Amino acid sequence: MIVHINGWPGVGKRTVAALLAARLGARLIDNHLLHDVAIRCAGIDDPARWPLYETVRAAAYRVLADWPRSDIFVMTNALCAVAPREREAWRHVVALAEAREAPLMPVVLEADEAALRARIQSPDRRGRKLADPEALSAMIRSDRLLKPDVPERLDIDTTHLAAADTAAVIEAHVLAARGDLLPASARHLVLAP
Repeated sequence: MIVHINGWPGVGKRTVAALLAARLGARLIDNHLLHDVAIRCAGIDDPARWPLYETVRAAAYRVLADWPRSDIFVMTNALCAVAPREREAWRHVVALAEAREAPLMPVVLEADEAALRARIQSPDRRGRKLADPEALSAMIRSDRLLKPDVPERLDIDTTHLAAADTAAVIEAHVLAARGDLLPASARHLVLAP
């Protein structure tokens, strides 16, 4: 199974994913695990960053595809529905789940814009994650979060929810749906309007 957590920068994806992975005995594949290689080698604003990221992602996904089907992955991303690069990134996630013949459970974390703007100004984000509140607001105005139109998708507003509580909600959803989930397929590529 792959539990894929998507959300705007600052929503708490990595924190929630780490807690969830520990609860499920899963492997955490945080989007910055892959992005940080490209950012540290090429720089956050260098055009060479994206080709390097795509090379790193392809290599990592080849390795992950060979892990036993019984292994659970908890993955994170900040994918928007309109941006072509981000739709392509989602296609790669679906292809990974298909290669593993594993169920894919999309989870979308949201929070109100004021909370997100405050969260991203944390000093530990500078230089490696989006830390500019104006850039975040522009992103939110120009696009929407990618939400696959599948019944197993879980949407959670984390504005007033602690990370541990969010992880518990996701864990309960995973455990309740686990036996009924089909392996990932092209149906995961259909997005909610």
